[in-house]
Amino acid sequence: MKISIKNFILTGILSAFAVVGLISAGVKTSAQADRESANGHGTIVVQDEQGKNVKRQFSFNARRAADGTVSGNAVLHNASFTGANGKKYKASFDISCLKVVGNIAVIGGFIKRTNDPSLVDAAFFTVQDNGEPGKNSDRISGINFFDDNPSTTGSPSLCEQTSPNAFPFMTIDGGNIQVRGSAAQ
Repeated sequence: MKISIKNFILTGILSAFAVVGLISAGVKTSAQADRESANGHGTIVVQDEQGKNVKRQFSFNARRAADGTVSGNAVLHNASFTGANGKKYKASFDISCLKVVGNIAVIGGFIKRTNDPSLVDAAFFTVQDNGEPGKNSDRISGINFFDDNPSTTGSPSLCEQTSPNAFPFMTIDGGNIQVRGSAAQ
């Protein structure tokens, strides 16, 4: 069997491209894994307006893309107080701001749906990942709105200027929170 120089060079070039492709794919995967993110779900037992123990349930996810933009969403069901429609408070919002400092993430977004029209504004909360399992260890703050004035609207990007300890934390009774920081920190 005769191997031509052309085939030998072509095989070498294709092998080099394959190696470069594998190396760049590994770099891309590693860079993606290093991007900031926070996600979680859980329950906190709180007292309602009548003093009964009820569950405040939450879920959220936030991720910084390669271009620096942040996207995600959050859902809150808070049985401890009643919304303007007379039902237990519910809200969902689009997340557009994320700041990670160690094991704490500050998250900001804008209310998308709620059963209380007086609470439609930029909203912020913080989470703390204290390892596995999250139950009785991880912590979350309450939702904090830009202000109490329905005629003004804040910017979710204000989470970038918010201290990681700006809002009081509550330890979750069930669930898990995960915070991942950037290698560039």
